[in-house]
Amino acid sequence: MKKLRNKVFFTIFSILTVFTLVVIVTAISKNYMEKKNSITGILLGSSKKLDVFDKNKTGEKVPNREIPNKDIKRIYLDFNVYTIILDDYGNYQETINHTNDDNFDETYIKNIASDIIATHNDKIYIGNLYLDKYSYTFTPDNTLIILDNTKLNDELLLELSTNILIFIICEFIIILVTYFLTKWIITPVKRTFEKQKVFVADASHELKTPLAVILASADAYFNDKDDKWVHNIKSESERMVKLVTELLDLAKTENEQKIYKEKKKLSDIIESSILTFEGLFYDNKIKLKYDIEKDVMMLCNEDLIVQLMGILIDNAITHSYLKGRVFVNLYKNNKQIILEVKNTGSPISNEDEEKIFERFYKADISRNRNTNNYGLGLAIAKNIVEMHDGNISAHSKDGYTTFKIVWNSKNN
Repeated sequence: MKKLRNKVFFTIFSILTVFTLVVIVTAISKNYMEKKNSITGILLGSSKKLDVFDKNKTGEKVPNREIPNKDIKRIYLDFNVYTIILDDYGNYQETINHTNDDNFDETYIKNIASDIIATHNDKIYIGNLYLDKYSYTFTPDNTLIILDNTKLNDELLLELSTNILIFIICEFIIILVTYFLTKWIITPVKRTFEKQKVFVADASHELKTPLAVILASADAYFNDKDDKWVHNIKSESERMVKLVTELLDLAKTENEQKIYKEKKKLSDIIESSILTFEGLFYDNKIKLKYDIEKDVMMLCNEDLIVQLMGILIDNAITHSYLKGRVFVNLYKNNKQIILEVKNTGSPISNEDEEKIFERFYKADISRNRNTNNYGLGLAIAKNIVEMHDGNISAHSKDGYTTFKIVWNSKNN
């Protein structure tokens, strides 16, 4: 159970973590690519030109070449953009500042430009926006456009830190959610597992006892040849056969394979099943009364319906008071087929009305061992009813305990 719980926890935790990680990484990547595309657009958009002037010997400005438009600063307000004018040999000549930065340091930009000119291998370079402080491109008219990434670096690093913090917070939330989901998922399995453990222990005890009696009786018979030991062996063997049969029946009815069904007269099947138990009713001094509506047809498996009736009638007889009464009713109500088996006897408590259909459940744990009640019959009955697309319920009222089965119109 511990391994199962750990596997469920790890699976849910992994799925939620991966999902959260994908969402956050996608958001970071999308924002990063938008910034990178923005920088690419600025650098590639440097084809817009403006006139650059050189000074002649008289000090007058004369047109030399075109450079990117100075109004670029009004278009890309999020970045500091600098245009570096190069001479005919590709060396630094002049810096044009396209920003409103009052702290502009031309010498600093000149050094940056000189480093780029000396080491560049690409016409355009953007690099890692988290680390690289500058992006640049060389234009065809022998100019260098430099874009300051410093502010963008700070923004992206702040966003990255924020997302990492969000991811850590989400992980704590995921751990809590996973814990409660795991607990919710495991609870039914744990409950069933515990019931199975109780049943295995109980069944082992039930099998161990008759085996011990059989062995002891066999030894005693060899000693004095008294027939009473043979009767003991027969009795205990029958108990073992009943337990093994119920286990096999439970396994068979819990098999999800489709069962063979055909249109049958349910009225005749129910009545025939009741009459089979007339001798048992007589022996137990229990009065039987039944009211079977004629010609009730149903799509069913006859063998399983007979088995169902055997379980319900045996249960009614077992739990009826001495000289009690049992009533069996079969009738149609609109498009539903309803079967009721009532008996006088000890009532079922409200909390046990649903539990009694659970496999391995026994409302009376301190039952008499001679009743051969293993808590499997009603679980088998419920499986048979559900295999026929119906539902079964039980309740006690006014001294009667009623088991009611309702089949829907699909079986008519």
